[in-house]
Amino acid sequence: MENSDPTLMRVTGILLVAGAVIFWSVIVPAAIYQIRTGSPPFKDSSGVPAQEFYDSITDHPNWWLFVNVFFALGIVVTAFGLTAFQSLLTGAGDRVFSAVAGMSFLIGTTLWLVLFTFNLSMVVWAARETASQGAIPVGSEAWLLWTEQIVILYMLLAYFSIAAFGGAILNTNFLASWIGWTSLAVGLAGAASILLRGSGFAIPLLIHIVPFMIGILLLLK
Repeated sequence: MENSDPTLMRVTGILLVAGAVIFWSVIVPAAIYQIRTGSPPFKDSSGVPAQEFYDSITDHPNWWLFVNVFFALGIVVTAFGLTAFQSLLTGAGDRVFSAVAGMSFLIGTTLWLVLFTFNLSMVVWAARETASQGAIPVGSEAWLLWTEQIVILYMLLAYFSIAAFGGAILNTNFLASWIGWTSLAVGLAGAASILLRGSGFAIPLLIHIVPFMIGILLLLK
């Protein structure tokens, strides 16, 4: 093993755990809100008509901001963590799987940041126009189909990244083999589920489970 810098391992572990926790932190307040009110803070664009979705953003603008900021921040922090993890795996002797994994997640992160800026600009504008005009702006219904495809692409890339990191772990024995096999299995199963079921299995919250586990292992290493 060429690169086993304990400081780098600790920082990587902290970033991976923090990224998952930040991303997941949306769940608790949203669940509390739903328990108290009987409905989620805003609607899922894939499950309701476009006007109902835009109206829900107008009714709860702070929730829309909160969810988008924390999702984006969680993914970016995780991307930094996985980039550092790639460096550890490269130092341990793997140059192919780790590079493919790192690049895949970085491309996915870029797509999510595009979605983030779109959600807080064009989608917010469409919600305001819907509220003032009583009807959605022309073409804005199609935007939601576009954002749905962005989420699917992000998830495909992220799951592929997790699978490739699993291959890198198995190739180097940098961590216990069980986490390598787990990463490989979860990544391949997640990517396959998206390809077979599309948005029906588009649950980005699940992506951070494996990075969180890797982060814990690095902190304990």
